[in-house]
Amino acid sequence: MQIRTVTATAAVAVLLTACGGGESESGTTQSASTSSSTSESTPSESSASESESPESSETESSETEGSESESGSAAGGGEMEEVEVGESVEDPELGNTVEVTKIVRDFASEDFANIAEDGGEIVLVEIDAKAGDEFSGGVNGPFKLRADGTDSSSTSIVDDELEAAGMTPFDGPSRGEEATGWLAFQVNTRADSYEFVYTRLAAKVIGSDKTFPKEEWTIELP
Repeated sequence: MQIRTVTATAAVAVLLTACGGGESESGTTQSASTSSSTSESTPSESSASESESPESSETESSETEGSESESGSAAGGGEMEEVEVGESVEDPELGNTVEVTKIVRDFASEDFANIAEDGGEIVLVEIDAKAGDEFSGGVNGPFKLRADGTDSSSTSIVDDELEAAGMTPFDGPSRGEEATGWLAFQVNTRADSYEFVYTRLAAKVIGSDKTFPKEEWTIELP
């Protein structure tokens, strides 16, 4: 059983395979690799010359507006505060769940320092994702940060700085698996607060008439 994921404007489809084709999971069971394309541009990828901010992970408890937070020194030498979130969403049709565990505002990137200088910021969101076991394709987003009607897509431009700060970049889990990691978002105009957006693209089960409409879930961030 296979499921094909497509967008309204994208020419390339995402393939989710329930029981065959692609990369081998074990000696006999196989799952397909997932490829996706979207017509939306990624602010951070389109501006390779723009700046972003690094983080680190020493822990020190404090309370911030009812949320627990951890603070540590960022790679750039400044203080970094990890604020606990602990909110989750579930896709009942594919069986995927995504929990936002922490958020970091104003990540102090040395490589992309100009983002903050120009009035933006790099926001880090740690998620714990579990992929359903019926269809392959796993949990790969798209993931976005929304503020005042504007979406910022996740980016990998500060992955090296995340790793240097001891923070694992998010790598989407395959069917039936779980993964935890950090997503980075380049925001060109800093906002007071954001929403985290997880999108399930429109999909069709290969070999049948069953379809899933595009759907998105949001989590309010502190």
